[in-house]
Amino acid sequence: MSDNKLLCPICGQPTRVYMGNARKDLLCGKHADEFKAGKIEVNEKGLFVDKVTGKILNKDYVEPKKESAKPKEQRETKEYEGVAKCIACGKETKPGFLFCPTCYKKYADKKLLVEINNCRDITILDDSYEGKFTCTDGHIVKSKSETIIDNWLFDHNIPHAYEKKLPIDANENHDLHPDFCLPGYGDDPDDIYIEYWGYNESNVEYTKSKNYKMKAYKQLKVTVICLQEKDIMDINASMTRKLKFYKKGTINE
Repeated sequence: MSDNKLLCPICGQPTRVYMGNARKDLLCGKHADEFKAGKIEVNEKGLFVDKVTGKILNKDYVEPKKESAKPKEQRETKEYEGVAKCIACGKETKPGFLFCPTCYKKYADKKLLVEINNCRDITILDDSYEGKFTCTDGHIVKSKSETIIDNWLFDHNIPHAYEKKLPIDANENHDLHPDFCLPGYGDDPDDIYIEYWGYNESNVEYTKSKNYKMKAYKQLKVTVICLQEKDIMDINASMTRKLKFYKKGTINE
């Protein structure tokens, strides 16, 4: 081996020679000692590596070039390649958009309860929640079911208020807002409250709100009449029965 090749692959210094024999790994005196001490090791590719940091020490080693990240707009274009469909109606919409223009106008600024099937199919369970519906007496309510309740109360000449605040302590932020309040209903000097529970237990946030309100009603010992979706199907029979047989100071489900 010619002398011009007897250079340390790490630093380029002359290879250590002992009794006329050069090291086969060509390490210089310094790095030969570090290799012996276990500070340097050889990886599966035959390259010298710092045992602590894992860094390749060969001076001629060149890190392979990493593929440059694509611009954000390119990544988004690839992600939404193909035909996009509106999650509400299934019509074609712009790539990256969840709703078509028609459904966007319909559901904008609303809270929707949806059912997801097979990780791809979405069914909107109640598209009327958090809407704006005008009742016969001019009240603006948030759902079609509340419209039916409000109109029934109006048609039966029962004074009522929509979402009248009910304080539970000195903090106004804790005030409750029952769906309806019947002030001094019939011969009862106390207010009666009506709550319409339109969702099932799968709606986590809605269930939290319901549980919070029910607990507060029990502590306050107010009279609450609860309505479910099944009651809306025959509102006249349900309301007539519930307003006749309710118990004061408790929750009537």
